[in-house]
Amino acid sequence: MTTLALLLPLLALGGVASAAVTLPRGIEESLTLDNGLSRGEWGPIDLCSEGSHVFAFEIKYSGLGYLDDTSVNAIRLYCQTPEGALSNILISAEGSFGQWQGMRSCPLGEVMTGVRANVVPDQGTLGDDLGMDNLQMRCSGGQVLDGLYGVPNRKGKNPVVAREMTKIQGREVEAVYMKVQRTAHTRDFGDWGTWQACSSGKVCGLQVRLEDNHPLNDDAGITDTVIFCCN
Repeated sequence: MTTLALLLPLLALGGVASAAVTLPRGIEESLTLDNGLSRGEWGPIDLCSEGSHVFAFEIKYSGLGYLDDTSVNAIRLYCQTPEGALSNILISAEGSFGQWQGMRSCPLGEVMTGVRANVVPDQGTLGDDLGMDNLQMRCSGGQVLDGLYGVPNRKGKNPVVAREMTKIQGREVEAVYMKVQRTAHTRDFGDWGTWQACSSGKVCGLQVRLEDNHPLNDDAGITDTVIFCCN
């Protein structure tokens, strides 16, 4: 693939263009969401170190009940070497709100090859925009991992573990609760896009579009992402 052939699809992504000429390794393909929103600013491209690929991901999620609600505020991708050693962690850009929901990891020896997102459409002047509400990634063996729910069990239900500190007889202890969702995606507010998959390579990087820290405006958190594939 020529340098020009690589740069042309990246230039079409707007925020990717400024970083394209300084990429530390070759990108074979870029995966774009078909339901991303055209709002916010693109963060920098973040790539796995040479020879590494993404085997796990995690989302930073903010629930409802705030003056300006958002949903996904950041995405972490975890890279590993062919020997299985953690090489680096990618994030591109991070919003101000939410909590990390825990790593969603492929089975041993597998890496990420596909992605889709649940995105809430723009809610108009009187609505509260949420942006991306969930993210799923697919492993090379076919398993789907969900940013909010982990891995569905055989019955389609997803155990969710919640922890909180509480006091019992004057002592502060950690309480652990397990809830089982009635369906795989009872929480999702938006619409799922179609799966985007690496045609030959494996996921090796990302760039996110973030709307954050505008006190007088309605922020939406993460609104779009580009996933990169490398051999």
